Amino acid sequence: MKLQPESKKELLRIAGGTAFCTAIMWVLFAALHLVGWVKFNYTVVLGSLVGAAVAIGNFAGICFVVQKIIDEPDEKRRKATLQLSYNSRMLLQALWVVVAVAAPCFQPFASVLPLFFPRVTIYYLQITGKYKPLTPKAEPVDVSVEDDPGPADAQQSAPDEKGGET
Repeated sequence: MKLQPESKKELLRIAGGTAFCTAIMWVLFAALHLVGWVKFNYTVVLGSLVGAAVAIGNFAGICFVVQKIIDEPDEKRRKATLQLSYNSRMLLQALWVVVAVAAPCFQPFASVLPLFFPRVTIYYLQITGKYKPLTPKAEPVDVSVEDDPGPADAQQSAPDEKGGET
């Protein structure tokens, strides 16, 4: 299945944002390594690269599934497909977290942190106004003004009463 141009554009933006955040994380790890707080070695780089790939793959999975079910006429099937996709993607991410923490070839924090980078990218795009969720088109509202409006309801019910005095 081929991604539609709009989905491909969003996926590339998420991939670019995740790559940028990963690079910033490497710079922070290198700076903290210079002062002796953390180690910056191959475990950080390897873990963050795999973590970023899992995060981008998760977003790609969303794109593919949504594109696939958009033409599905049966609402029950659509919901079931979305739920299966969501559960599978969350299971894959949980599996990655377990492997990242357990395997000595990955630095745990640097391996898990990239899973949050797509969300950080989306927040950045929303704050800067580069991403706006689709809003349903509103029906046109008639804002015309009448030349001679009728009397208000209170005036019609008791036109001889004066207000303000008790």
